[in-house]
Formats: sequence, structure tokens, C-alpha cells
Amino acid sequence: MKKFLIVCFSCLISFLVFSQDSISIQIKNIYSNALTVDIAYKQLKKLCKEAPGRLIGTPNSFKAVELMQKYLNEFGYDTVFLQKFTSPAWICHSASASMLYNGEQIELTVDALGPSASTTKEGITAEIVEVFSLEEVMELGKEKIEGKIVFYNRPFDNTLFNTFRGYSGAVDQRYQGPSVARDYGAIASITRSATGRMDDNPHTGSCGMRENKIPAVAISTMDAEFLHNALAKEPNLQITLKVDAEDIVTNTYNLIADIKGSEKPDEYIVVGGHIDAWHNTEGAHDDGVGCLQATEVLRLFKECGIRPKRSIRAIMYMDEELYQSGGKAYKRYSEENNIKNYFAMESDAGGFTPRFFTIDASEEIVKKIQVYTPYLNAYGVEKIIKGGGGVDIGPLKELGVPLSGYRPDWQRYFDMHHCAYDTFDKINFREMQLGSGAMAVLIYLIDKYDLCDKD
Repeated sequence: MKKFLIVCFSCLISFLVFSQDSISIQIKNIYSNALTVDIAYKQLKKLCKEAPGRLIGTPNSFKAVELMQKYLNEFGYDTVFLQKFTSPAWICHSASASMLYNGEQIELTVDALGPSASTTKEGITAEIVEVFSLEEVMELGKEKIEGKIVFYNRPFDNTLFNTFRGYSGAVDQRYQGPSVARDYGAIASITRSATGRMDDNPHTGSCGMRENKIPAVAISTMDAEFLHNALAKEPNLQITLKVDAEDIVTNTYNLIADIKGSEKPDEYIVVGGHIDAWHNTEGAHDDGVGCLQATEVLRLFKECGIRPKRSIRAIMYMDEELYQSGGKAYKRYSEENNIKNYFAMESDAGGFTPRFFTIDASEEIVKKIQVYTPYLNAYGVEKIIKGGGGVDIGPLKELGVPLSGYRPDWQRYFDMHHCAYDTFDKINFREMQLGSGAMAVLIYLIDKYDLCDKD
């Protein structure tokens, strides 16, 4: 009996060693392919150069979907289809600001926030009230705000290591600031760009207004400093602001591609990014790279000969930036068609060097997934931690779906976020593909070992 047990134990050890070696070999194959095949990198360049400014409802938003659908069709995936939905949209044609200072007409570098109201062709001219918080507007009250243009000028905190915390500390001025200014009688608002970089690129973004809108723009950090110094010398300085934009309703699409599962084809592991980008940018890091990394997961599975148990679904979501309608539309589609989404991952934090993954799920599921961290450590992923998933996959949380966010290095992301500086030349092939490989590996492990099973 003792000899039998020794033999069984030896067989078990041999099986585990072989199993671990086979996993390591498969992971190596995934990374080797990712780091030597540049087809996704070339497609990202095509997307950025041929369809920049692809905000929902714009001609380039439809062109982007067409480009990516054609690209996906070339791989022979089991399904490639458009999920149609209807959404409000906002089209920005132009924005400008100028002021008479020291007897000279000075042009300021600004861009409209979405969905800003338009001005007349002549624009609006009014005095500026500089503030550094939403609370300061409330304290000044209607008496000092009414009829003025509110200028929010709290800087991004560059002392913070985590730049997403710096962004969080500044972005309330952009998102809530125009509405607060409006509530106290302001006729327009100007917001310092939510970035730590000093340059002439205005960083746009959503300002959250839906009704009773006023014109709202972002100003570059350098011109924010210039305006601050000018106001110190001329407190009654006036600015002329012009915005040309329109609100529409559009039919649009999420683009979806699937590899069918071999054992549980009705269960889907979703991986995605958002295909829309602001009107002033190529949207390379935000979020063209996320879309191509998501599609790379499918390509890597196919070319590395991995037959997943579950179906792997890549989604290029439309409209993360303005109304988040694409993520909501996919949730509705899932409910209406009884889609079983087993797990969802999002890449929407840039295409820089991998750092970690966040998991938004129960402690039990997080711990199951964390066991496989060593496989990713070997390729630069430091850890897997509990945390948020992402805006587009967020609605799936209401359906009980475990979520994950891919998190690359964050130090330079807000240099280019929502501005003209976010161009394809800022993408490094190797960094992008280390991320693609990491995403594919984590999905491979979750599928192979049923890491999101609740029993």
C-alpha cells in the first residue's frame, strides 16, 4: 500500500510539473507572437491617420468602424458584426477665445468641452472671474458671478505619483464646473486643462451638462497661466468666446468579433476598448490602442492554436467619451438576448508598459485569479489587485459579471489625454504588444481554470 501511494504521489508531481511547463510554454508562445507580429500596430496607425476625431455621430466615427470591421473580417473569426443602437451626439465645428490686453488682441488656445452650447457667430464678451474650486463659485454667489465668464484654474497636482489621482483632483472643474457656474448665473465657463504638462494643447472632455447649457471650453495650461497673470494686472479683463457646435441624435454601432468556445460557446469572455475619440485628436492612447489590444487577444488565441472553452468576444465600443451609450447598449443587448457574459476586461488607460490588472469581483474570485500572478510577473506585470474595471464594461457589473481593467504605466498618459498630442507616433510597438500579450494570457488562464466560477 505504501509503495502504491508513493507511485501515485510521484505521478501527481509529474503531472503538475508537466502541466506547469505546458502553461509556461503556451504563455511564451503568446508573448513571442505578440512581440514579433506588427499587424495590429500598423492597423492602429491606419485608424489614427485615416479616422481621427471619431466622436460619436461624426463621419470619422463611421469610417473608424468600417476600417476596423474590414480588418477583423480578414482573420476569419467565427462572427464579426455590428450592434446597432441610437444615441444623442454632439458635433463640434470650432471654438475660439480672444482678449484685448495691453492694447493688443490676444488669441487664447482653447477647445470646446462636450456638449457645450454654441454662441452666436459674434460670440459672447464678458468679464472673467477666476476661481480655484467649485466651492469658491458658491461662496462668491450670484451677485459676483452673474453675467460673467467663470475661469476655473486649479492646477493638476504633479506631486502625486499616481497621475490618475492627480487627474481626479482636477477634473471636477471640467465635469461639474460649467453646470455650477451656470447655476450661479455665469454665461460661460473656461477650465484649465486637466493635465500636469505645460504646453499649448487644450485638453477637452465631457462637462456633464445636458440641459440649460452654457458655452464651455478648456484652455491650455500655458494660456491658463498667461490669463492668470493678465488678470492680476487687469482685474476687469474681458474675453470674447465663440463656440460652434450642434446636438443631434444618431444611429451608431458597437463593433463585435467572436471566437466560439469549444465547451461552453454560450458563455462569453469580453475584452474591449472604445473606438470613439475626441474631435481634436487622433486618439492613439485614448483609446485606439485599447481597441487593437482587444482584437489582438482574438488573433493571439487563433494564431497560437488556443481553443478556449468559452467564446472570446472583442468589442470596440462607441461613445465612451461623451454619453457612455455603447456600454449601456451592450448591456441591453445582453439582457434582450440572454447573453451569458462570464468575465469582462477593458483596456482604456493608454498603451504604455504593463504594470498591473485590477479585478472588480468578490474576494473569492480575486484570490483565485491572483494565484496566477507569477505567470505574468515574468513579463513585467507586477500584480493583480482588487479595483475597478472600466467605463464601457461597467454596466455589466449590474448583471453580476466580474470585471478587470488593464493598467499600464500612468506617468505620461495625461500629457496626451483628450488633446492633439495623442498621436500615433507616441505609441511604442513593444509596450503596446506587451499589453496585448498580458491581456491574452490573463484571459487564457481565466478560461482554462474556470477562475470566475462562483461555486
